[in-house]
Amino acid sequence: MLLPIAAVLTAVTVGCALAAGGGGSGGKAAVPNNLELGKQLYRKYCGQCHALQAALAAGFGSDKGLGQDGGPSFNNLKVPYNLSIVAVTEQFGGHELVVKRMTWTQLNQVSAFVATATKSNPYLARISDG
Repeated sequence: MLLPIAAVLTAVTVGCALAAGGGGSGGKAAVPNNLELGKQLYRKYCGQCHALQAALAAGFGSDKGLGQDGGPSFNNLKVPYNLSIVAVTEQFGGHELVVKRMTWTQLNQVSAFVATATKSNPYLARISDG
């Protein structure tokens, strides 16, 4: 009885690892999450427009080419990893320049940092068109 349960749990774990990008790296290990690097990258690419206290980012927008109008503050929003990926790669609200300047590794690092930094926030973030 325990063997079928163990097989299912193993299959689910492997499936989740593959879905997260662990299987398509050509035999190389996936880049480990480095939350400090994610924080630095957030400040460079995201913090100019999106406030996040955990990153010491004010988020008012800037005239340095990554967004002039600012974006929603993440100080009260819970931002799941997948939502960060979709929001940047699907080019919602001004991310057209950001997605061209970040690598996939950087995007993964930032998304992991944001998910960790906002996991206890009370309101679930959602994609909106403005």
